[in-house]
Amino acid sequence: MRGRQSRKGTREYVEGRGIGADMNGATLDMPSASNDGEVAVGRARDLSGDYRPPYPGSLALSSYLRWIPRTSSKARVELVCWFLRRAVRLEVPDAAAVPALRSKLLRLDRHLFHIPRWSRREAVRMNGVAAEWIQAANASDDRVVLYLHGGGFAFHFPNGYRAFAAHLSLALRARVLLPDYRLAPEHRFPAQQDDCLNAYRGILALGVPASRIIVAGDSAGGNLTLSLLQRLAGEGLPQPGCAVALSPATDLALGGESAHTLANVDPMLSAASLPVLRDMAFSPEHQGSPVASPLRGSFAQTAPTLVMCGTREVLLDDACCYAQRVREDGGSIACEVWEDMPHVFPLLSALKESRKALEHIARFVDVSLDAATSTPRI
Repeated sequence: MRGRQSRKGTREYVEGRGIGADMNGATLDMPSASNDGEVAVGRARDLSGDYRPPYPGSLALSSYLRWIPRTSSKARVELVCWFLRRAVRLEVPDAAAVPALRSKLLRLDRHLFHIPRWSRREAVRMNGVAAEWIQAANASDDRVVLYLHGGGFAFHFPNGYRAFAAHLSLALRARVLLPDYRLAPEHRFPAQQDDCLNAYRGILALGVPASRIIVAGDSAGGNLTLSLLQRLAGEGLPQPGCAVALSPATDLALGGESAHTLANVDPMLSAASLPVLRDMAFSPEHQGSPVASPLRGSFAQTAPTLVMCGTREVLLDDACCYAQRVREDGGSIACEVWEDMPHVFPLLSALKESRKALEHIARFVDVSLDAATSTPRI
């Protein structure tokens, strides 16, 4: 297959380019891994003695970066990637193509996804933002996930995200709030960020302590997740207990080398569409802001964050370089790089890695919320 990388080659890429080099290509020192493979989550709150993935076989590339080997069969991964390329791949030549592509994706969403019968769903307005509560029977009232969906700031899979939110609620024993934030190109920066901030404020207004809130999102929603941490810090609002970013877009300058080197193996995101999607949502003068490009932010006071990405996606460098920047700035970070996985793979239930990822997220959340409750953030 064109552009395929070997397991050894991808791991060397992650070590050498994704983490071992800064944005200008200068070599950086990588912290050495501990003997037992612990993952440190930063200096601001050291969870290295507690946070461990719940199954063996992963490889610590550094004290905060972990390589997770593939467990699904190669044939299954290739089949899933073939389907994603044929049915879901975002090819957006310009803003005029958005309405037709939205209609296509919504038809696919209605056909493929259904919210589990064992979950509950309630439509609400959260501080002026249309949203839905999704929860499993085991969800605790005082543990809330604010989940920010992906879709290039312009698209949405409502049924797909309801289904994922239900499984997230079950795994994390938490209620999940899905805000229906405004989309580009009709609404540009900071409309999406304002809606996410208002939803977070609404959760606080319900009496839920910030230390019991998890902010999470994927792709563009991963960008909004990490951007929200910057916005909260800038406005003096309390940080959540922790954050989870799945395949996040962190650099609107699109400076990551993987945007080019992995373009042929990413089945979901077209590298040529990235600048189109960016420019539909952000004016040039806003693209360098930390609230738009969280890679450029300050991290010493932001919530502990788990970043997950796969080696078959153009945003690999966005995730890895973000983790490196947070670590350098004294923030709390753990980054997992999953072998052979496509963009936002935790949402793809056909892969064993999706279930494993939920286990990892649940473990990270448990440790982080326990620490946030018992230890003030410094």
